[in-house]
Amino acid sequence: MYRQMVVWTLVSVVVLGVANGALASSPTQTPASTQAVEMFQAIRAGQIEVKFIPKDAREASVLIKNKTDKPLTVKLPEAFAAVPVLAQLNGGAGAPSSTTTSTTQALGSGWGSGMPGMMGGMPGMGMGMGGGMWNVPPEKIAQLKVPVVCLEHGKPDPRPAIPYEIKPLEEFSTTPGLREVLHALGSGQVSQRVAQAAAWHLQNGMSFQELASKQLRFANGARCAYFSPAEIRAAMQLVAKAKQQAETHPQPTPSPSPGETAGQN
Repeated sequence: MYRQMVVWTLVSVVVLGVANGALASSPTQTPASTQAVEMFQAIRAGQIEVKFIPKDAREASVLIKNKTDKPLTVKLPEAFAAVPVLAQLNGGAGAPSSTTTSTTQALGSGWGSGMPGMMGGMPGMGMGMGGGMWNVPPEKIAQLKVPVVCLEHGKPDPRPAIPYEIKPLEEFSTTPGLREVLHALGSGQVSQRVAQAAAWHLQNGMSFQELASKQLRFANGARCAYFSPAEIRAAMQLVAKAKQQAETHPQPTPSPSPGETAGQN
């Protein structure tokens, strides 16, 4: 296992999973009595609760809890972001206060100084789920395993102990082509590594020459290329295609996050 200092924005593809309940396998199996809801609208309406738990820099789990007594068909977004929730600590006691705030970390802001063990701030995460519908039974939890990519090169890897909040991608970044790259990953059109190279190029301005020269460093002093020549070529093709698609598809307008909406009521 290696350690690289990078900031991860995650792209997700739904792979599998049922936790404490069951998921329908396709929209065609949706019962007629099931209500169809868009994920972020359902969060704001209090119909569902969504948790994002990163396993590492490449994979995460998304848990969707149906808080109602009726089955729901949740429409997943093509791409979205997950950002760390910053817990404000009380004085020297070290206990979390009742107030929490969230930040995308897109500008490099870090954790509060009272948070132990944090160096350099934790990353925000961006994901592409490829869209689709998932059935969640009443008062049950659906668990989706998703591949992820980093959108902020230079920060520490995410880990399960750090809480994250899911947000629409446009609240994290409106970089042209990024949504299309995440969608390609989420729909299984490209590998995680190809999408990662493309995301760093678009979001962090890293040239393909820089990406090609990036190395992994191991504890025994050995080094190897982070990306293969084939992965760099595929990432270049993906970026060119994503930019073309972005020119013909307008970026969504950022909408209020669930927390912001709740605060206005």
